[in-house]
Amino acid sequence: MSTRVLKWLSVVVPVGFMVTVLFVRGRLGPPGQSLEGDLYAVLAVALGAVIYSIFVFDVIEGREEEIKQRSLQLEALHEAALALTTELDLQTVLQKVVDLSRELLDAKYGALGVLEPDGRYIAQFITSGITNEDRARIGNPPRGHGLLGVLSPGGQALLVDDIDKDPRSVGFPPNHPPMKSLLGVPIKSKGEIFGNIYLADKLEINLLDEEVLVNFDHSDMQLLEKFATQAAIAIENAQLYRQTQELAVLKERERFRMDLHDGIMQSVYATGLSLQEAESGIRAKPAESRRRIKQAIEDLSQVMRDLRNYILGLQPERFRQMDLVRGLEEMARELRANTFLTVQFDVRGKVAKLNEAQATEVMHIAQEAFTNIRKHAQARKVQMKLEQKNGQVLLTIDDDGVGFQPKRQTGDGNGLLNMRERAQALGGNIEIKARTGKGTRVRLSLDAPETAEVNA
Repeated sequence: MSTRVLKWLSVVVPVGFMVTVLFVRGRLGPPGQSLEGDLYAVLAVALGAVIYSIFVFDVIEGREEEIKQRSLQLEALHEAALALTTELDLQTVLQKVVDLSRELLDAKYGALGVLEPDGRYIAQFITSGITNEDRARIGNPPRGHGLLGVLSPGGQALLVDDIDKDPRSVGFPPNHPPMKSLLGVPIKSKGEIFGNIYLADKLEINLLDEEVLVNFDHSDMQLLEKFATQAAIAIENAQLYRQTQELAVLKERERFRMDLHDGIMQSVYATGLSLQEAESGIRAKPAESRRRIKQAIEDLSQVMRDLRNYILGLQPERFRQMDLVRGLEEMARELRANTFLTVQFDVRGKVAKLNEAQATEVMHIAQEAFTNIRKHAQARKVQMKLEQKNGQVLLTIDDDGVGFQPKRQTGDGNGLLNMRERAQALGGNIEIKARTGKGTRVRLSLDAPETAEVNA
């Protein structure tokens, strides 16, 4: 039943009841009763009923209008919050916070002041409702003096009806648009004040369909505080996304550094050694020298392909779609072909087959070990062994070279560090044991995949 129907019933029912009472009195009551007195009584009851009805239903209509407005505000708040969740770029989120808060409360101007880490001054000032040309004419953005700085210390909301009359105001700079009323609330992120939302000059449409300025009230302040809570969540998400992106970039740079050192630089160095050996034997062994030069050209072409793949984030060409056993066999064959070393590779028993990513990391470790042997070991024999014991895949590389003291090495820090980092990334462990004059042993161990295929 509508409010209008209830309003008329509140009049009709009392009057009808009174008329019925008078009719009964006239039919059953004593003779000589005054009709004029009864009419006055009816009018009095009717007037009281009308006054009562107007009062009650004005209150009801006011409450209904208030509920309607609150529902519209909550719906607008919900839509504004949803609009914030669609963005992850921090600067875009901050601009949306200003624009949506201004739309939410029908404000002519809006701004968001991002505070410095100590919370004293404004580090960034983002505006809405002011053109870029107007901003340029105003000059430098505010730092947080006057009313703008009132919110920062305690994080309390600010409601001002007339900016010029407020004793805390320091006035506006030249070319600044005039503003009368001000509403400000803090944005609290992770328990600290991230910044403040400022709104100025609330607009309202009057009966003549004209825009007029009205003051903000406490319901506006409560609504903006709710929106600031949603804005804080969106800002935290955007900050977390930015941190995640930055971390991903750092990890990618570290991967590129490791791959560049372990793959490309080692390949270039090996090719250089091969060319030196070809040069030294060009007269005594011209056929062998020509073979080495031809192989060096092919190796450099491979390096160029690997470099392109690293830049594109792909696996190195020589390790792609290659299982561990096949890859280690290829590396042993290359080392044997390009040096005077005796290289032996043994696969003992059945070994669980690693996935491509794991196999690539293991091959990078082996490649680093081989490069150290070529550069420093002065070895004659290299023995590499792959086996599985007690649920672990074990790779052991021994040489009979001069050995070294890892802690005293000055030129190979990155290589050894890369080997340890790759082993750690695999969830494994690497041991590097070297004794001066008695060679070096590199031993990598990692858990064997339970459901993997088996290499015989």
